Amino acid sequence: MKTIIHGNYKCPLYQVAMVLFACILCHQLQAQNTHIQGKVLASGNESIVGANVYWANTNTGTATDVNGEFHLQKIPGNNQLVASYVGYLNDTIAVSENEAYVLFALVSGVSLQQVQVTGKQEGTFISSLTTIKTEVVTSKELRKAACCNLSESFQTNTSVDIGEADAVSGAKEVRMLGLDGAYVQMLTENIPTLRGLAITYGLSYIPGTWMDAIAITKGSGSVVNGYEPITGQINVEYKKPENTDRLNLNLYANHMGRVEANFNVAHRLNNQWSTMALLHASDMNKAIDHNHDDFLDMPRFTMLNGIQRWKYQGKYIESMFGVKALYENRTGGQLSYNPDIPRTTANGYGIGINTRRMEAFAKTGILLPNPSSSIGTVISGIYHRQEAFFGLTEYTGEQKNLYINLLYQTNVVNKAHQVTTGISFMYDDYDETYNNTPYRRTEKVPGVFAEYTYTYTDKLSLVSGLRLDYHNLYGAMLNPRMHLRYNFNPNSTLRASAGRGMRVANVFAENMGIFASARQLVIAQNLQPETAWNYGINFTHKFTLFDRNGYISFDAYRTDFTSQVIADAYASSNQLQVYNLSGKSFANSFQVEYSHELLKKVDVKLAYKFDDARSTFSGRLLQLPLQSRHKAMFNVGYETLNRHWRFDFTTQWHGPRFLYNTSLDSGIENLTPQKSPHYFLLFAQVTYILKNFETYLGGENLTGFTQHHPIQGYTQPFSEQFDATNVWGPIFGRMFYAGIRWKLTYPEK
Repeated sequence: MKTIIHGNYKCPLYQVAMVLFACILCHQLQAQNTHIQGKVLASGNESIVGANVYWANTNTGTATDVNGEFHLQKIPGNNQLVASYVGYLNDTIAVSENEAYVLFALVSGVSLQQVQVTGKQEGTFISSLTTIKTEVVTSKELRKAACCNLSESFQTNTSVDIGEADAVSGAKEVRMLGLDGAYVQMLTENIPTLRGLAITYGLSYIPGTWMDAIAITKGSGSVVNGYEPITGQINVEYKKPENTDRLNLNLYANHMGRVEANFNVAHRLNNQWSTMALLHASDMNKAIDHNHDDFLDMPRFTMLNGIQRWKYQGKYIESMFGVKALYENRTGGQLSYNPDIPRTTANGYGIGINTRRMEAFAKTGILLPNPSSSIGTVISGIYHRQEAFFGLTEYTGEQKNLYINLLYQTNVVNKAHQVTTGISFMYDDYDETYNNTPYRRTEKVPGVFAEYTYTYTDKLSLVSGLRLDYHNLYGAMLNPRMHLRYNFNPNSTLRASAGRGMRVANVFAENMGIFASARQLVIAQNLQPETAWNYGINFTHKFTLFDRNGYISFDAYRTDFTSQVIADAYASSNQLQVYNLSGKSFANSFQVEYSHELLKKVDVKLAYKFDDARSTFSGRLLQLPLQSRHKAMFNVGYETLNRHWRFDFTTQWHGPRFLYNTSLDSGIENLTPQKSPHYFLLFAQVTYILKNFETYLGGENLTGFTQHHPIQGYTQPFSEQFDATNVWGPIFGRMFYAGIRWKLTYPEK
């Protein structure tokens, strides 16, 4: 461990921390077991998110998380633990003195004299119990669309925007709070994964059938997960081997020639061990050129992706570990391009992106007998290699990553005061080559962190955290963060947050779309890390109207950069200039969302978002290009009383966006940025459900609206007029798809 973390850098603080860590562990193991944890399941062994778990005849309880799990302190003299959820029978378990883990299996529906009370799990919800505002998108919400991968899972969500990076590669970009996805920390089960070189195409690496839930957090987030989040975090929870279907098959095809096959298989070896394999294969080989510009609207691609994971659940130890592997190959460009002969201007303009990726991870939690005390370890390693060409431009990138996070959590004095502390280490080795010019750097970042949580009944909670990291290239980095939650009543919650984040820009990966243009990439020397403060406030009110539940939520956030790497496409039409910020850079974001079961089995969601993001480009404060300032969304879903049919309809409105400078004779001093038009997108899906079988049929962009010629200079792709990056709208028109879902569950006990 000393060699991995320290190398040639001596840090006595870490040695002291490890000794204290060991001493605390020895002390805690001698204490009495006074806490309980467990899981709440429905029939079919599906986790119930947001179920109430409490001690009988008391107000002491908690709610289950996105995995259906809970953690609660025992009450002396009370051994009756109750689990409840709308539409399910309450269940009570007698907890013995030495028992540390329990499992609830709730039965759906309550029948009384021919009156049946039924309920449904929410597709999206905001918990009133979490201090940090977290929007949870459940698997039910994901099934409202095909959700072939993570980039296609936000059709009914306004907090996250997804756009095209360019008009030829098929890369998707995520945006939050008016800023690019580089400022969003992407996690899988709280492990930083889609970062570095994976930021360009990583959203397509997570198939929809692998996901159990998506947790969206706005703002700087917790210090526990690292120093990088600035505008938010997106954490994907995979399906768990111990409580998922034994078999799950999903087949998908659309009329453009894209086909997918997903196969999940889980097996419980015994009461402690379970294992699961998640497999994905997709292929697109049809040539689509709806606007007749001689360029493929979507590249041809083949992807193979898989995870093998194991889970151990003991009385005091829980561990999850596994490996992942991915292979993807994309080819595109002009219809006349032939990949089997040398790349020349006579062969036409072609693109090719080949990606190979391997991951290994291990997570372990140790439950300590002392009240609410535990130790956690997270270790992951990633190897990512990408070889790409765009016309005559060549790029090769390789990243080796190691991530270690060691945590200790305990109560101080009583359960109202909780402390989480630990040490972390992030290692990245980048080896990139752009047009035969090598770019190499190695980052080593050890860090320490502490987070204090104060809870006053269910009314008030405060989370205050501090991280100190030492970057081998940029020195010490201190990042404080604070979150506050106040419940006016059980239905009205106010949250506020403030915090600082820091990250190092990956210029090529974050601007790879520029390769699909004639622009020259001009990178200034001595680029500095990006640092920013984020401030936010949220108010959520849950209500009952016409005897049906709903909520309304208001968000307001501001991001202020103190240091930023600017990718300036305004200053020149033939260059992308990358340099350090000199001036102001900020983003303001406001969002309001209304969700309600308007009629029986009819759910509606209505949302509006306004983003104002500006930076200083060569001395002028301008709106960020290709960022929509206005977005609105309306979704309605209906499920028949017999639950055999489900209908979902979504419409999105996107406001105008500022475009790049494409005038060859105009500098930034004379620039008046042009705007794109606003437009609507329509999505619809109908699903037929029969016990363990589902079939679905849907369509996207049903109005057929497109940005007709997103590629400038497409007739001369090797000239200085060529630019495929000014993308503000859909590239291809209507798309229809169909698929089936089939599962085999464990028999009910």
